[in-house]
Amino acid sequence: MDLTKELNPEQAKAAQALDGPLLILAGAGSGKTRVLTYRIANLVIQGKAAPESILAVTFTNKAAQEMKHRVLEILDKFNVTYYSPPWVATFHSFCSGVLRSDIHRLDYDRNFTIYDRTDQLSMIKKIFDQLNLDTKTYSPKIFLSKINDSKSASINPAQLKDAAVHSVDELIADVYAVYEKQMKEANALDFEDLLIKTITLFEEHSDVLEKYNQMLRYILVDEYQDTNAIQYRIIQLLSKAHRNICAVGDEDQSIYSWRGANVQNILSFEKDFPEARVIKLEQNYRSTETIVKAASAVIQNNVTRKEKILFTKNKKGEDIVVRELPDEYAEARWVSHNITSQVERENLAYADFAVFYRTNAQSRVLEEELRSKRIPYQILGGVKFYDRMEIKDLVAYLRLLINPKDDMAFLRVLNVPGRGIGKTSEKKIMDYSLDQGLSLLEGSYKAIKEKALPPSVIKKLEDFVLLITQVKETTVGAKPSEIFQQILDRTHYVEYLKSEKPEDASSRIDNISELLNGITQFEQERGEEGTLSNFLEQLALVSDADNVDENYKGIKMMTLHISKGLEFPQVFIVGMEEGLFPSAQAIDSLDVLEVEEERRLAYVGMTRARQKLHLSFARKRRQWGQEQFNPPSRFLKEIPEEYVETSTFFARPKAPVSNYSFNPGDIQFDDFPDYDHTTEDETWKKGMRVRHPTFGVGTIYKTEGNGDDKKVVIVFPNQTLKKFIIKYARLERV
Repeated sequence: MDLTKELNPEQAKAAQALDGPLLILAGAGSGKTRVLTYRIANLVIQGKAAPESILAVTFTNKAAQEMKHRVLEILDKFNVTYYSPPWVATFHSFCSGVLRSDIHRLDYDRNFTIYDRTDQLSMIKKIFDQLNLDTKTYSPKIFLSKINDSKSASINPAQLKDAAVHSVDELIADVYAVYEKQMKEANALDFEDLLIKTITLFEEHSDVLEKYNQMLRYILVDEYQDTNAIQYRIIQLLSKAHRNICAVGDEDQSIYSWRGANVQNILSFEKDFPEARVIKLEQNYRSTETIVKAASAVIQNNVTRKEKILFTKNKKGEDIVVRELPDEYAEARWVSHNITSQVERENLAYADFAVFYRTNAQSRVLEEELRSKRIPYQILGGVKFYDRMEIKDLVAYLRLLINPKDDMAFLRVLNVPGRGIGKTSEKKIMDYSLDQGLSLLEGSYKAIKEKALPPSVIKKLEDFVLLITQVKETTVGAKPSEIFQQILDRTHYVEYLKSEKPEDASSRIDNISELLNGITQFEQERGEEGTLSNFLEQLALVSDADNVDENYKGIKMMTLHISKGLEFPQVFIVGMEEGLFPSAQAIDSLDVLEVEEERRLAYVGMTRARQKLHLSFARKRRQWGQEQFNPPSRFLKEIPEEYVETSTFFARPKAPVSNYSFNPGDIQFDDFPDYDHTTEDETWKKGMRVRHPTFGVGTIYKTEGNGDDKKVVIVFPNQTLKKFIIKYARLERV
């Protein structure tokens, strides 16, 4: 009975190499899940192990359920009798099962509770009360984030305190110690605990480890490149007796270092298991030959990888399209027009297309374009741009300035950022306003004037009402972008995100930047009609029109990180510019491995496409309301010219991206009124060498305006051009 006849030669070798350590290097689209399921089934069919003696660990419950289902299908197909299925689970699920059985050895009750992040935060706030810590001075969320990071790195409270540099570090260590004590008292574990306590159980009670060493004779780990230090340790302990460990993964697809994954785990597998056999799955079943060869050429620029060359027997397919656009709005129009044309001309479905981007903030312009064209789309891995918390918060402030009767906007921002106005105070404000027949903002004005609410409520309410009043009075006749900036400045909203939501503050701040870009663009397009009222009206109309049936399959949009594990007939990757992809953080880092991870992200994105791949970059892109000029991504230049069809929006001869360079004379700058008659400011002039605190030394290429409005365009190394307002740029003459 040979189940491997449905596999290619290398897949069959992997499914038949049953004993001892095995490393399967599975390139993108090479059928690794198929190999894993057949290998598990083969272990049972060949009589090597009963299903319950096999542990397969993966990273999502969905993947685990699918793998288990497919294994049982194969066993049924071969008429194999079994009493229990194999143990296919996530790391956390497996550890929970271990602890339910033996955690009493650590003085916990087996009926422990698993706390999620909300439960954890409530615990931290409770400890703050006990220790008389002021939440205005110290952020419970920051403390929790630091504690979770420490636990993930296996750092206990005493070690954290010994390593403390500042007094706040010592305070976090103290809270951490109390947290651990009270979690134990509550008979509760958080997600990090599930892994940590399992290791503790194995290391402190050898008989428990021996039980699992004897029970689990074969261990398989999917996505091995994504394991962190604690998961790696668990696998080492479980496999120490039989050494029947099969690790499946691809270092070229390791893109999660920011959440603890260590690519060295897969790169050092042969060092950990010197007798290991290595099998490479290099045949891609997903993509065209052109896409496979282009992606392979890009990833081969990485140094930290094992040598393998992806190939396919699929058809050659179409060239990869590389498109140069003037800005992100033209890029969005190009994407929507391209997709619409193919849907109409070639009878394709919108579900055949996916759009990837490096950061969530990039979705705004794309969403606006797709909505305006009534093209259905779905955001994967997040909410739509205008539904995101930070966007709804700031738009609510703008709505309240325009319409004081907008009670929903009032309630949204009454305690954002926090002003100490809790639900009890909120109810008192609502009850009073209702009795007076007034909106909540109007009722608040009257309650303050007549001192109709308790003094404690009045004081907190005064701060909020004063903020709204002052912004309204100081922005009469101002542009929407100026009003928006006033809201940001007076609410300290960005500082609020950094202190209260440190784990995702960066992406949320990027989204705020994109909202400002949208407002600025609206002003430029609408001229005198570019008022705040009109902007909010347009926003409301666009949102109302976006009522796509959830069951209808439209375009899928997502970050490149979310795209891993998915595939689509056609893929667009937008924003392929230096400073965006690869990110400025990676470029500025002294660690070359950060750029290598960005390149792996590009490889993952490219290999999601089955039939056609579209890549685009813009000459200029607005960030924080200012135009930035960056050259094309280095990843575009790494694609051999023979696989690329380059086109440009501009009327000039086509040229390979590898030969691309900016011609400053081609760059179109915004028109600014009344600047033609101004005199040259000798402080900042063309040709002057200057230093920017972030981008380093560059040369002033062009100046515009005068006084507080004066702007300069600076050419930095690698032909990067950036535009700044002198007043805010913090430039130094060199």
